[in-house]
Amino acid sequence: MSARSAIATPLASLLTACVSAQAPSPQAVPAPIAAAATPTAGDDAARQKELLDHVRERIKGRETEPAEAVFKNIELLRGKPASRLPGMMAALTGLLGVTCATCHVPGRFESEELAAKRTARQHFKMQAALNKEYFGGANAVSCWTCHRGAPKPPIQ
Repeated sequence: MSARSAIATPLASLLTACVSAQAPSPQAVPAPIAAAATPTAGDDAARQKELLDHVRERIKGRETEPAEAVFKNIELLRGKPASRLPGMMAALTGLLGVTCATCHVPGRFESEELAAKRTARQHFKMQAALNKEYFGGANAVSCWTCHRGAPKPPIQ
């Protein structure tokens, strides 16, 4: 039996449970603020750069300190150098086809108010469990496994 078929049923069950448990209700996600013009991909890229530059500025001089010593409400990178945070966040936006503001309230990155942030944390736990149980701890299952650069996995 291939590794793919060995995890297909448990993965489907876990995905269904996570998505069902974490799916935000329409009221849980605040409506976007009306803008004079529709933002373009260039606007999103500029905003992403601005937010990541802000994070890099906060890290300056503290790159080797643990991420939780530099930022509030750190879970995934707890115990890891703060310098890893900007690269990881930039990678996640590409893997999921989203912007920082999908999961984070700009200026209040520690906030848990956005459902997408809570869902992402559940998905990281799911990935870790799958990788530990079925792949001996190797990083075989990642965001890309399902999302392929899309906010909602095309398998749904």
